[in-house]
Amino acid sequence: MFDNTFLNAQHVAVLEHWDRRGFRSRANLLATIVDQLPETAELAKQKTLLRALLAKADGLDQADTLLGPTGESNVLYLAGRGDTLVYGSETTSPLAILGLVVAALMTGNAVILHAPYHADWAEQVCRLLYQVGVPSNILTLSQDDSLEQLLATQTLKLMCAACGVLETIDLGRQLAAREGVLVPLVTEIDSVQCSHLLQPDFLWRFVTEKTRTINTTAVGGNASLLALGSASI
Repeated sequence: MFDNTFLNAQHVAVLEHWDRRGFRSRANLLATIVDQLPETAELAKQKTLLRALLAKADGLDQADTLLGPTGESNVLYLAGRGDTLVYGSETTSPLAILGLVVAALMTGNAVILHAPYHADWAEQVCRLLYQVGVPSNILTLSQDDSLEQLLATQTLKLMCAACGVLETIDLGRQLAAREGVLVPLVTEIDSVQCSHLLQPDFLWRFVTEKTRTINTTAVGGNASLLALGSASI
């Protein structure tokens, strides 16, 4: 299968650290590649797309405090889904593939990139991402393995595809036939304008909601209740 170093013993720890960096921190890191992208006919569009995606990081970083029982602090926040396969078909453009890769990385996921029809370009982009600080445990390029092999990856949590409508339907069927955890499918079928990637809610498909609960009683109790208790004495 693909480069086994991607799923070595350190992968889970590195992914957890990558996810904890926060959306704005990852966006700032990824923004450094914008002016270093490989020359293509659509380079100007690539820069515009990446800047538009990375500008949405602040909205994803927001956390909401939830109501809960006395003695607990509950916060709702967003986190990456995990290992993500990004696939670029023969009929798509590097623009759409790059948009999916950056969206997946910025939202805290690890990426397996499979773009055999754009092999040289994909290799240049991965090399650039490594140079600016994206860990090899977070991004790996797999060109020689078949799509079927990669879809069988046991740790897969999300599938992203830049492809046509018919191929989207076929990928959905393959994912539905997998055993184990259901893997959502995120697609960009507009390889010219990337209209799906630019939708306001598109990045929410790359994340999952989590809650952080802290037992405040263990670190001194509820301050307002303690104040009431002392006042009644």
